[in-house]
Amino acid sequence: MRSARTATLAVALTVVAACSSVESGRGGPSVAPVEPSASPKAGPVDEVTVDGMLEHLEALQAIADSHGGTRVAGSPGFDASARYVADVLRAAGYEITFPSTEIPVFEQHKPSVFDQVEPERRQWVDGRDFRAMVFSASGNVRAAIDRVGGGCTEADFAGFRVDAVAVIEPSHECFRRAQVVNAQRAGAVAVIGVSTAPRGSPLRPTLFSPDGIDVPVLSVTAETGRALVEGSVVRIRTSVTTSFEDVQSVVAELPESVDQDVVMLGGHLDSVMDGPGINDNGSGVGLLLETARWAAGLEPAPAVRFAFWAGEEEGLYGSWAYAHELGADELERIDVYLNLDMVASTNFVTFVYEASPDDPEISRQVTDLFADALQDLGAESEPLDLQGASDHAAFDDVGVPTGGLYSGSQEVKTPAQAEAYGGTAGAKLDPCYHQPCDTIDNVSERALRLHALALVRVLTALFAA
Repeated sequence: MRSARTATLAVALTVVAACSSVESGRGGPSVAPVEPSASPKAGPVDEVTVDGMLEHLEALQAIADSHGGTRVAGSPGFDASARYVADVLRAAGYEITFPSTEIPVFEQHKPSVFDQVEPERRQWVDGRDFRAMVFSASGNVRAAIDRVGGGCTEADFAGFRVDAVAVIEPSHECFRRAQVVNAQRAGAVAVIGVSTAPRGSPLRPTLFSPDGIDVPVLSVTAETGRALVEGSVVRIRTSVTTSFEDVQSVVAELPESVDQDVVMLGGHLDSVMDGPGINDNGSGVGLLLETARWAAGLEPAPAVRFAFWAGEEEGLYGSWAYAHELGADELERIDVYLNLDMVASTNFVTFVYEASPDDPEISRQVTDLFADALQDLGAESEPLDLQGASDHAAFDDVGVPTGGLYSGSQEVKTPAQAEAYGGTAGAKLDPCYHQPCDTIDNVSERALRLHALALVRVLTALFAA
């Protein structure tokens, strides 16, 4: 059962959502526009600005540049990112904690090998045509290809040839891990997952855990996948290890929030191992930091908590541990959790999270608040069910209402979306998703501005409820 204040919040949000659906300028809280301004000072700010967010993105870019081009959890780049975030929040007056959790840390020790040896020789290049998936096993395999349809159920492997290399197409029905585990059970000695990524930008999906992964697992580009002919013989060699390390998320709360029910906001701080992660998720981090500085200057001080999660890219490790280690009383203190993960995609769509199914009353109202705020700003929006693809899933799982904003990653923009939002139909919403090009040069200031405006409007309503 949710707290008494949460029941009151649901009633208040119903009223606010109804009011905010009127024409722009009349409904919803009044919010100053987000405009570029001077570089932000240490401490609270009067408004959330594009320049303020960009300063944080530039800091995260510099950190990645100084640490091998990545801020992946368990690396020095991630630790430096956490120190930066904690310093900004302390300067704004927040009390900081560092919840720790053990995560598996994946390392690739040398380039993987992927060749076709029969009927003719062909060689593919690591980092251009394929990558070893996160938590792949090491191995040295020579075997024939057997293509599989689906791969999400054991029945999909009926007739699969034992000791073959399974080639599996992408599926919206399950995660890659399920496909790999099913292939192993069917006797595969290696697994190749075909992605939608073009040549030159192979993705590196996570298998969430090394447990139960016993064979080499590659992700290949769409072009490479089309070249893999049934029955041809390939050679795969991977040299990788997974170790376990304690990593720390960063959680910040205003002193005035202690023992109060809170609105909680979060997003992941880590990048993937193959890039600096400036949109994914430096953009969410930058928006959260500037929003925290704005909230710190409000009178009266709002009951609010901010979180910057470790280990999201490996499998939601930081947020999952945090949410599941809270006692019942602490969970009841969280009225709603709002997730910000990728809010500056260059070919963006302004998505709002669909209501969480286990506690739909409040989360549906939050979804409506975000949609109405964007409408009042003259922007379209679409509801999207991200399922377990980001840190809100940990809070859904423990019964906390959730909501959030998202600008898109691998999704391809439709002609209707291009007409509504601008941008390029037929192109991915973020062509640099999980790539080295996810840099400060590939973020949309317009998307940052819209998401900041919408978030401030929604928080103003939540704080007043």
